[in-house]
Amino acid sequence: MRVTFSQIQGSLDAINTAAAQFARAQQQVASGKRMQRPSDDPMGTERAIQDLSAIGTIDSYSQTSGTAAARLSVLDGALSSMTDILTDALATATSGHGSTVNQITRDTASAKLLALRDGLAGSLNTTFQGVYVFGGTQSSTQPYSNATGAWVYAGNSSSVTVDTSPNRTVSLSRDGQAIAKGSDATDVFAVIETLAAAVSAGNDAAVTTGIDALSRAFTRVVKAQSQVGTDESGLADGDVQLGSLRLAATQRLSGDQDVNMAQAITQMSRAQTAYQAALGAVGTASKSSLLDYLR
Repeated sequence: MRVTFSQIQGSLDAINTAAAQFARAQQQVASGKRMQRPSDDPMGTERAIQDLSAIGTIDSYSQTSGTAAARLSVLDGALSSMTDILTDALATATSGHGSTVNQITRDTASAKLLALRDGLAGSLNTTFQGVYVFGGTQSSTQPYSNATGAWVYAGNSSSVTVDTSPNRTVSLSRDGQAIAKGSDATDVFAVIETLAAAVSAGNDAAVTTGIDALSRAFTRVVKAQSQVGTDESGLADGDVQLGSLRLAATQRLSGDQDVNMAQAITQMSRAQTAYQAALGAVGTASKSSLLDYLR
């Protein structure tokens, strides 16, 4: 039997084909990925790109949501502090109200009210990672100060907002003046100062007026805290939604990219067998050709 060049070339082509199939199977097993290059599955590659983009967007929302949750927690804590301060202020003012209260009690209550005023100012000047959360969008300026003997609000009524999911926007700041003053003629700091003076003077009519103003401030704080609580609950719901969207995208991506390991190992074994058989066939053919020449 004489083996021609074309027969040997065909055998070499078979070896190359078997080697390529074996190498591809090895890559799949080693990487766990079905697609090694876009040409392996153009449509699958396109879907994978879309899913990777979706996962990136979801992760960005999740990161923003985490930061928003931390900031809302700071807002919530500051508003809780305000409700405690105003509750204490109402009780203190009431303790200094009435004709049976002596001067020492009134003066003590008056001094405590002024201390509570300072605590309230501290809460309204709360910061999160170096930015003020009760100044609207004026986050780099302290909202309330009293450099000239009068309390001044340096913030604005706008709000810092972020998108925390495809259909949810959260406010990360609050208008401090809407809380401290609202529709009243004076802010809560001036109210407390006037109330402290009225308590010390035994002016029960002014004390009653001041207590009413403090009650309105308390209502404003509770309303603001309720809004923050609603945003916090919304974030929690949004995180669940984001988790579901990410899981779905990850599963789709896995379906396009990941290899069935059991099938890949079987395919690699078959490719290896085919490669070895091709090598063996060429070896046998080469020996036959040499014998033909020796005859």
